[in-house]
Amino acid sequence: MALDLHIMENGQPKEWIYAIDSERWSLFNEAFEIFKAKTGLVIDQYSDTKFSSGLQNLIDILNSVAPQYGKSAALFSEFISVLESAESNGKKVIFVGD
Repeated sequence: MALDLHIMENGQPKEWIYAIDSERWSLFNEAFEIFKAKTGLVIDQYSDTKFSSGLQNLIDILNSVAPQYGKSAALFSEFISVLESAESNGKKVIFVGD
């Protein structure tokens, strides 16, 4: 299982920027569920999810969930940094599932 994050151009994945393996998925899944409840957008390992904007909401949720994971919070920081970079540079992203 893998979920890859790419920069999106013309609605298609282009530059790969991050991979969510099964270990990361188990950590991030709670944040993705909270995000789904708040926005109705689903991020899962089997489908694609496009973001032309609105990454800040996901970033905020990840930041709120990360502290409860102790040492694994470093994985959250890495992922959040990738999302913040895309957001600050005005990049559209797409999560690509298997």
